[in-house]
Amino acid sequence: MGEVQARFPALSLRRRCSYLRHRRSSVYERRARKPEEVRQRQDLDVVEQMRKVRREYRAWGFRLLFAYLRAKGVQISKRRAYKLYRLAGLSLHRNPKKPRIKRKYLELLPPEQVNEGWAMDFVSEWVIGEKQQSVRIINVVDERSRKDLWVEAAHSITAAKLTEVLDNIVALRGKPSYIRCDNGPEFISQHLALWAEANGIELRFIQPGKPTQNGIIERLNGTLRTECLNLQWFNSLEEVNDYLGIWFKSYNFDRPHSALNYLTPHAFENLNQNLYFRMVPD
Repeated sequence: MGEVQARFPALSLRRRCSYLRHRRSSVYERRARKPEEVRQRQDLDVVEQMRKVRREYRAWGFRLLFAYLRAKGVQISKRRAYKLYRLAGLSLHRNPKKPRIKRKYLELLPPEQVNEGWAMDFVSEWVIGEKQQSVRIINVVDERSRKDLWVEAAHSITAAKLTEVLDNIVALRGKPSYIRCDNGPEFISQHLALWAEANGIELRFIQPGKPTQNGIIERLNGTLRTECLNLQWFNSLEEVNDYLGIWFKSYNFDRPHSALNYLTPHAFENLNQNLYFRMVPD
């Protein structure tokens, strides 16, 4: 074969093998295969690097992950890398999501004393004025007397605004033992957590997706929507707060409550002054 190549350098290897009746595979040097132990060790190293990249970039699929490893100097074929990717169980069957907040179950038991426990939540409403903006309504209720402690609408209620509202209620009634709420962004914020710690108030979070665990404030929200928000359209934020003020007085002072033996919340608190958990100092 070497002599023929020297005499006919223009001939390709394929034609030379055809004329001489040689197999082309007999001309090439057989590639030495790596020992199985070495291959397994290299595969484990690649899989570990894939898992390390996946922990840092959870939304990356195979193509991005493979390109990233090749850019980092990992020598592996695309087919081999995809096989290891599948065997390691790294395929993205669905888009990664935030892990859900885990909360322990807390049974909804109304406190025995007035002002011992509050509950708070938000209600959404729409203003049909020129800008047609949505508004948020904060509602705070006493779980024992069912009295609505605060209702106010705003275009945005941040955690700082929420703590201002709570400070106003504390100034009027004193501090409760706990406040029950869901897992909204304002309620799980560090600002509210620091405020509660500084005031010695426990924040009781319900389990995600379980609004019945905060049933007292949900009942109040339903009453607010049925007896006020659903009865008219609002042209401005000021108009919303005007109607909320009228409903607030009617709910606390005029409307009988079935859970209070058809007393109003205000009348129930007046008849049960001895049940107060903590009164604000004079």
